[in-house]
Amino acid sequence: MADLSVVENVDEHRYELRDDEGAVLGYLEYLPREDFFVLPHTEVDRSLRGQGWGDRLVRHALDDLRTKGTKAYPTCPFVDRWIQRHDEYEDLRYQP
Repeated sequence: MADLSVVENVDEHRYELRDDEGAVLGYLEYLPREDFFVLPHTEVDRSLRGQGWGDRLVRHALDDLRTKGTKAYPTCPFVDRWIQRHDEYEDLRYQP
């Protein structure tokens, strides 16, 4: 399989994992709020699970939120656990 890329789809409020033909093979949804972004759901195509694509998707989204100067409020269990395993991203966690 060709390399996949992660792009932000602003209209759909999500970061998408796409193949070289533009097909969406995964996504991480977000809900923008005034001071933070809620991250409610992440989905990766079954054929890609266990290969690190979910990790890449989360890392890209969090790096982008850091660049934008905002915080993340992960309600998605996958994203929450991912941040717990990567201390360098704990500063992005929104604390209500």
